[in-house]
This record gives sequence, C-alpha cells and structure tokens, in this order.
Amino acid sequence: MFYWIFTLLIYRITYVSKSLATDIHRNITITEGDLAILPCEAHDEGNKYQVVWMNPKKILIGKNQRRFMDDPRISIEHTYIGYWNLHIRQIKYEDRGEYTCTVNTSPVRITRINLMVYVPARILEYASSKDRSVREGQDVTLWCNATGIPEPNITWFRIHQTIPQSRIRVGDMGDTLIIKNISRHCGGEYECMADNGVKAAVQHTIKVDVHFPPEVSLINYRQSQRVGRETILQCNVSASPLGVNVWKFGDREFDQQSGRNYRTEMYREDKMRVTLSLRILNIGEEDYGKYTCEAHNKYGRSERSMYLDVLMDPTPKPRSNSLTTTTQVLTYSDSAKRTHPETVSQVREETNGDTKVFDFRNFGTQKGLRSRDDRSGQDSLQAVLWTEVFIISLGKVLSMWRGIY
Repeated sequence: MFYWIFTLLIYRITYVSKSLATDIHRNITITEGDLAILPCEAHDEGNKYQVVWMNPKKILIGKNQRRFMDDPRISIEHTYIGYWNLHIRQIKYEDRGEYTCTVNTSPVRITRINLMVYVPARILEYASSKDRSVREGQDVTLWCNATGIPEPNITWFRIHQTIPQSRIRVGDMGDTLIIKNISRHCGGEYECMADNGVKAAVQHTIKVDVHFPPEVSLINYRQSQRVGRETILQCNVSASPLGVNVWKFGDREFDQQSGRNYRTEMYREDKMRVTLSLRILNIGEEDYGKYTCEAHNKYGRSERSMYLDVLMDPTPKPRSNSLTTTTQVLTYSDSAKRTHPETVSQVREETNGDTKVFDFRNFGTQKGLRSRDDRSGQDSLQAVLWTEVFIISLGKVLSMWRGIY
C-alpha cells in the first residue's frame, strides 16, 4: 500500500505540478548489451532530499539507493556527491524510452532522459535462404532476413574460390537476390552482408549447386598404335552431379577391375569436370576398333566415340640414280634443208609448246641443251644436216660436170 501511495505522490509531483518544478531534458544513445548510465544531479550534502527514479512505463524503480523493481540489472548508484545515477546493465532494446529522476527540492527538480537503444545488425538464419540445388536454366531467388536498429543495409556478393579468396558484388542492395536463367557458371557461394553502422557487419553464406546433364568431349577422334605397344584413350566429362563414367568397346564395359591388360583412371579437374582414361598395356589385333566414352546422371546421358587403328609405316619415296633431262623436239622447215647449215632453224620444246630460235653456230652454248643426252642429239642432227649438204653439193657438181662434157 505504501508503495502505491508513494508512486502516486511522485507522479503528482512530476506530471501535475510541472509549473512548480525545474524540468531538464537529456538524450542518451546506447548500444544493446552495453552499460547505460543515466545521470541525475541532486546537490544534497546532508542527504535530506529524496531521489526517485521511474521507468518509461511510469513504474517506480527506486528511492535513493533502494531499488523497488525486481530486476538485478538495475541499480541506483550514489558514487559521487550530488549525483544519483541510474545504472542499467546488459541494456535491451525493450529498455528504451523516457526515464524520470525527481528530487524533492524547492522547486522540485525533474530530469527526463530519453534513452535510445541501438541494436547491431543480425541475420535471422531461420528466415533466410539455405544451401540450394537447382537445375540449369531456372530462375533462382535468394533471401537474407536481417534486423537491427537502425535498419541495416544488405549487400550481396559472390565468392570466388581463388588464392587468395575474392568476392565480387552482385545485384542490388536489399534482402532479395534474383538470378535469371542460372547457368553452371553462376553456381558457387553467395554472401549477404548486413550493416547498420552500430557494430561490425554480419554475413550469411548460401551455397548454390547448379545441376545439368553430362557433356562428353574427346581430345581426338582417331588414334593409331602398333601391335604390342601401349596406348591411352582419354575423354573429358562435364556434369553436375558427376554420375557414372565408363569406357566401352562393343558390349564390353571397362572398369578398374578390367583385367591385367586394361586400366581405367579418373582425374578430377574441378567439382564439375573429370578426365577419364583407358590404358591398354599391350595392344593386340582384337583391340583395334571403335571405343565409346559414356557418362550419365539423373538429368541425362552423353557419349562420344573414337577409333583405335593400326599404326602403318609410311611408304618411302622412290630414289632414281639417273639424271633427269627435259625431252625436247627439234624441228626445222623444208627451206632449212636447202640452205647452208648456218641458217637459223626452229626448236620446239615439248613441255610448253613455245618455239625458240637457235643459232647453230652457238648451238652448244644454248640454255637447256647442256646435258649429256642433248649434246649427243646435237651431234646427230649436225651429221644429218652436213650429209644433206654434201649430197646437194655433189649433185650440183655432177650437173656442172655434165654441162662441160
């Protein structure tokens, strides 16, 4: 009963008799979780005045150093002479509002303190997107639900797993990130960062796996090797998830336990690509033919084929010991048969059909007639021409002889 009577009395003094009081206003800003100290001056050297604190809900907190509220976080401290400060430890956002300190001086001294509580940004994990697996080509929406006072700004980043790790800002500021027609190259880790300037920014990471059917590619489509030698057939497979990858030869399927003559090995290039190799240690005649690299997962399948052929030795180029000469046909007109051997004759080359002019006095020095076969042909032609000249001259001599006798 005494508590309520005292509360009503203080309320009347504070809020009804304002004309008889000295009113002081202050603003204090504090971060959630810190210690809030609300000052109240009371120059009372003899401790003859009563100092009363009330909370924003107009509930009596305490008088002088006596606390009435059942809250161990709150105390009235008289550490310094003339000050009756209200201490609130581990301050909460719910503690915000106007606190009143009343001192029954004459006139009454009233101190009103508006307590503002800032709350650091925090991300609500339960209300934000979790790791996701999506099909290539779909639209993807990511959420990041953050709270804080003042309201935090949310920024999106894509994390690149490089050395050192890097991140690139994507999208607009806000609690939602939309990725249209997502491709395999857009998969990975996305990070939302919430910051309101109160304390350090907070982050939330979302992993996005993009699934797609396998794609098989070959380094080459035909490969050759000799019998008894070793060879390796290789193919590259891109898929997410990777699924099952095998080499086939006809109806036979190779795996790691394919016998002493065959070995299959798989090398992971990254999380979406592998290289599948088939090693044949000792090639036999039965190993030549068509090989198929096949891959499949729950989204589809893909295959590519290549051929293993016999390696043939190249045919050597034939070698000739005789000199290669150009065949030429020498022609001369009927008039040349009746002239002196020094008369010009015509020579037609068989290769291009052009006609060139030669002077028989310089016959041995002409271009293209310097080989051994050409020189023998030159001598034969000269012998024929001189024979004809001799016969013509002999005929003239006999004619002249008949004329004399």
